[in-house]
Amino acid sequence: MEDAILNWLLEDENPEVKLRTLKEALHLPDSDEKVIECKKQLLESKTYARALNRLHKPKNWDKYDAILAFAEWGLTRADIGKDIDDEVFGLIEATGFKMLCGEPLLLRNLVKLGYYDEEIVRKEIDAQLALIQEDGGFRCISTNKKINDPRKPHKSCIKYTIEFLMLVAELHLQGIKTECEEALVHYFTKRNIFYRTDDMKTPVFDVMLGTFYTPDPIKIGAQNIVYALKALGCPLDSEAMKEGIRVLNQHRLENGRYILTDSKSVPAFKVGDVGLENKWITLYAYMTM
Repeated sequence: MEDAILNWLLEDENPEVKLRTLKEALHLPDSDEKVIECKKQLLESKTYARALNRLHKPKNWDKYDAILAFAEWGLTRADIGKDIDDEVFGLIEATGFKMLCGEPLLLRNLVKLGYYDEEIVRKEIDAQLALIQEDGGFRCISTNKKINDPRKPHKSCIKYTIEFLMLVAELHLQGIKTECEEALVHYFTKRNIFYRTDDMKTPVFDVMLGTFYTPDPIKIGAQNIVYALKALGCPLDSEAMKEGIRVLNQHRLENGRYILTDSKSVPAFKVGDVGLENKWITLYAYMTM
C-alpha cells in the first residue's frame, strides 16, 4: 500500500477506519501503543456513542446493526465491556440467532467481536455449517413456498452463501479451520466469484459487482467477497481472484482510492457518500492484494 493511501486511512478524523487499518492491514497487536491510543479515541468519539445508543434500542435490528458496526471497526467485546454482553445475550435469547436471512452475518460479527469462546455461539456455528449442500453453498431459508417450495430441489442461494463465506473467513483469520472451507471456496471460484455457472459473463446479482457497504444480509459488495476469499487462501494468480481484483479496480480512481457505489438508506453507521472516494472500500481493496 502506498504511503499516501495509508496515511489517508490513518487520519485521526476517522478513528474507526484507523483502528481497523492498524489491526488488519498493518497487523499491529492490541498491545501496541498506536492501537491502544486509537481505541481510546474511538471509544470517546460521537461515532461510537451513536452506535452504543443504537445497541440499547429495543428493536432487534438496531442491536444487529450496532454489533455489525463494532465488528467492522475492529473492536472486541473486551473493548466495549458489559454493555455489549448484556445486549448480545439478550438478542440471542430473543431470536435464537434467527434474524431472517441475516444469521450467518450476525455469527461472523460475533466471532469478530470475540464471542466464539461462548458455547452457545460455537454450537450454533457448527449446526449452521453442517447444512452446507453438495454444491458447496447454502440453500434459501425462505418459508414462502413460491420462492422456496420444500417439495422441490433447490440450488444454493448465493446471497446467503456469501454470508457464510464471510463467517468461515473470519473463523480462519482467527485460527479456526472448518471442514467446509474448500467446498465453500470452490462454490465461488467455479463461477469466477460473481457469475452464473451457465453463463460466465452474467453476474448472479449486479450488486456483487459494486462496492455496496456496509454489508447487509441481502446486499454485500465485491470488496467483502474478494477479501473473504483472499483470507481463505485463494491464490491471487487464480482466474477467480484476477477477476475479483479486476472488478474492484473498476471502482478505483487515478489517485488510488476506491469509490462507494451504493449503501443502505440507513446503514449500520455513517460510511460516506455514494459515488465518492471511500476509506472503507479502499481499505478492503488493498487488503485483498
